[in-house]
Amino acid sequence: MKRSLRLQFSRAAKTYEKWAIPQKESARILVELVKPFGKVLDLGCGTGFVSEFLRECKVIGLDLSESMVRAYRERFGVGVVGNAEELPFKDESFDFVLSNFALHWTDWKKSIKEALRVSKVGVGVAIPVEGSVSFSNFPFPKVEEVLQSFKPELYEIREIEIPFRGLELIKFFHYTGTANYEGKKETLSRKELEKLARELKSEKFVVLFIYISKDRPKGGI
Repeated sequence: MKRSLRLQFSRAAKTYEKWAIPQKESARILVELVKPFGKVLDLGCGTGFVSEFLRECKVIGLDLSESMVRAYRERFGVGVVGNAEELPFKDESFDFVLSNFALHWTDWKKSIKEALRVSKVGVGVAIPVEGSVSFSNFPFPKVEEVLQSFKPELYEIREIEIPFRGLELIKFFHYTGTANYEGKKETLSRKELEKLARELKSEKFVVLFIYISKDRPKGGI
């Protein structure tokens, strides 16, 4: 699974910036909510949407895809190829860890525990949850499970529209590297895709934003 994920996101590295509009909006919201400072790990960095909004911080990106990390390095300098479930950093290496639209591709419980291990102050995560993309059977996490597992200091749920329709919406998933996933029921034929494109109207991601503090009592609002 990790190898196939690495390949599909590597193929999308050149088109991701143009098409991943909801992901970029989610990154902006995440940074506004957490307000990180100091040294920050952009976990599952992609091309660097989170780091774009962290100009006052010292940022390091980590991603499973070598091509994404290359693109990140061109813009922000330091990028590491690695696995979110087994981070190659010592305990408390960063002030904050932020992860946007990445951990639903991983064992998110393991990944968040690792993020907490390497952070000093806290961890902010934006993760699409159940209710996202009505026609997909992707196993998005349930809001209640995430909140019960980590009891975040802050949390917020927002709907972020995917600003494409019809065939353009199908291209969105292809060009952002998110069209294929483990457990996908079937690959559609061209005719089936064309039929689906005619039927597709407005779609959205339901995004859960959480902040888990390491130095204050935890509890949702």
